[in-house]
Amino acid sequence: MKVTLYVIPGCPLCARARAWLERHAVEYEERDGAKDFGAFRRMYKLTKQRLVPVFEAEGRALVRPGEEELRGLLLK
Repeated sequence: MKVTLYVIPGCPLCARARAWLERHAVEYEERDGAKDFGAFRRMYKLTKQRLVPVFEAEGRALVRPGEEELRGLLLK
């Protein structure tokens, strides 16, 4: 499963999201919405929000998800 994590620099929630993915051995691609306008556009198109972190997988996007939402989407 391809997982994309959209972040911005200095975001503590993004750091926690990154740590969660690594702790659960989930392979992911990280996209920086502050440096990569294409990543920002994709993130906004998916969510209609400017909040981070955003997890994208299997055609779904989760904005600042809780533990159960992440497990349901990423740990199948």
